[in-house]
Amino acid sequence: MMDEAFLPLNSIIDKILDIPGDFKDEDSGVHSYIYEIEIGTPIELDISTNEDGTVRIGTVPPLYRVDTSFRPSYHSITINAEKYTASEDGE
Repeated sequence: MMDEAFLPLNSIIDKILDIPGDFKDEDSGVHSYIYEIEIGTPIELDISTNEDGTVRIGTVPPLYRVDTSFRPSYHSITINAEKYTASEDGE
């Protein structure tokens, strides 16, 4: 069972990538497009196995930083996303 403080990894990725591709300011005559993004962040993982044997990956940003004789093991995730636009011929 996944720790309730963690969210499913796919949920976090969906939220990170929920960025509008167009930014417009008609009054100023500015229009900007985002075609590609790269986001890197440290994360904490909670990995568990369901009763049916499937693996669940939960994640949160690091919850705290504590100076101890050993450091907690944080992981890092980098997401690269590029906008896909189908051509007129369907490719």
